[in-house]
Amino acid sequence: MTFAIIGPHSRVSIDGLDAPILELPTRLELELPQFARIADNFTSSFEVTGVELRKLSEEVFRLLDKFRAFKESQLKSIDMVGSDDPVVQATMLDEIVRRNPVHAQLEALLVCCKQTIAEDGTLRCKGN
Repeated sequence: MTFAIIGPHSRVSIDGLDAPILELPTRLELELPQFARIADNFTSSFEVTGVELRKLSEEVFRLLDKFRAFKESQLKSIDMVGSDDPVVQATMLDEIVRRNPVHAQLEALLVCCKQTIAEDGTLRCKGN
């Protein structure tokens, strides 16, 4: 079962209710009501516009930011970056975190939201 989030120029698919992206708010202790609508309505179709769309975009940004901080903390704790130079550390951590599929999915969703907001459009969400 796949859930599609469709903007004017991009699309994000979430494969199943057990997808890691849907578990993140709980794992990271974030309350994100607009984002929760995705899981709550996974088998339905609905649209997100206006204020709700801007709130969803803000929530996805917060989730992405918290996810990055969590992953960077994990990587530092296992000493994945063998440099004392903070610039080198930041660059290496960024490269590693960006390769994470959940990070990529969150970034794609943020881009989809921002494109839709820029065009004053409608984000279509389709479950099946």
